Amino acid sequence: MTQTSSLARRICYHYPYVAPANVLSAEPVDDEDASNLRAEASHNGACYLEVTRLFQDGTYLVRVAAQPDLIRTHGYTVVLYAAQLAQARPYDCRLQGKVA
Repeated sequence: MTQTSSLARRICYHYPYVAPANVLSAEPVDDEDASNLRAEASHNGACYLEVTRLFQDGTYLVRVAAQPDLIRTHGYTVVLYAAQLAQARPYDCRLQGKVA
């Protein structure tokens, strides 16, 4: 039996998180399509995500979008490593639009 990581224990599935946009790939989709996930699914250096599944290899299936209200309707499904997901923090809608 494998030991569950602390990240896996603290993740709330289907709950919105905010993460730096650099957790997403900036590589072009392919030779014919120059778009990239980071540009499409982030805004002002942040992306919003919901974890939907933990795989046995320690990677996570997530939905990401440029805005928290778009995660389920206009988001992208991607696989992130635990190190990428560790940068995410729970999203608090009360802070939306406030400057630190």
